[in-house]
Amino acid sequence: MAAKRHNQDAIEAALIRNMRKVSGGVGRTKRSAVRLAIAQAMRDGDLRHDDFLPPEKRLAEILGVSLGTVQAALLQLQQRGDIVRRSGYGSRIVSGERFASSIWHFRFVDRADGKRLAFTDEDIAIDPVAEDGPWTDFLGPGGRGGYVRITRRMRMSNGAPCAAQMFLRDAAAPRLKRIDPGELNSVNIRYYLQDAFGLVTASASTVVQATSLGKTMAGLLGLPPGTQALELQARAVAHDETPVYFQRILVPSETCALAF
Repeated sequence: MAAKRHNQDAIEAALIRNMRKVSGGVGRTKRSAVRLAIAQAMRDGDLRHDDFLPPEKRLAEILGVSLGTVQAALLQLQQRGDIVRRSGYGSRIVSGERFASSIWHFRFVDRADGKRLAFTDEDIAIDPVAEDGPWTDFLGPGGRGGYVRITRRMRMSNGAPCAAQMFLRDAAAPRLKRIDPGELNSVNIRYYLQDAFGLVTASASTVVQATSLGKTMAGLLGLPPGTQALELQARAVAHDETPVYFQRILVPSETCALAF
C-alpha cells in the first residue's frame, strides 16, 4: 500500500531540503547528491521503514535532476540494502537490511533485545597505506603504490560505534585515493569497486574473533583502550580466486552481537 498523501508531502519537503544542503559539495556528482539526500531523510526519520519514495519521475522533478540520475542513485541505495525497487510497485524503504547481499551471512543485532541494528551516521576517509599488516598475507606485497585504505566510522541505531576498514592494493584501484570520500557515503563499496575499477567480488570468507581494542582502533571507535570487541575479518576474491580486498569490522561486544 502506498504511503499516505500527507506523508508524501512531508517526504518531498524533506528531500528538497536535504538536496539543497548536499548539492554544494566539491566534486560531488548529482547522483551522489540525490543518494545523500535520501539517506539523510532516512537518518532524520523523515523516511521510515516501509515508507515509499515518490515515483522516479517525481523525484527527478522536485530534485532538479534527470530521470537517469535518479535511477542511478536508487540503484546504489538498492545495492546498499536501503530500499527495495520493483517495476510498477515503487521504491520502498527497508531500514536495517544492510549486509543483506549473498556475500554476507550475518546481521548486527542489539545484545539486549536481539533487534536488528541499522546505521544512523557515517564518516568516510580514504588514505594510502605503505606499511604491512594483516592484509599483506592475503593481498600480497603492495608494490610501488602500496595499499589504499577506506575507513568508515559509523553509529548504529542502539548508539554503539562501528568501524570498518577495507584494504586494496593501490595498483588494483589507482584512482581510488583521489576521489572525494563523500562519493562513497551510503554506497555499497563492493558494487562501486565493480563499476569503477572492474573489481568483481565472487565470494568472501569471514572470520569472527573476540579482541581487546588497542590504542589505535579504540581511538577510531571513540572507546577506551582495552574495550572488548568483536572483530570480523573478511577476505574477498574474484571468480579466479584473485584477492580483491581485505576488510575488518569492529563493534563493541558489550552492546552488539551477530546473528547468522
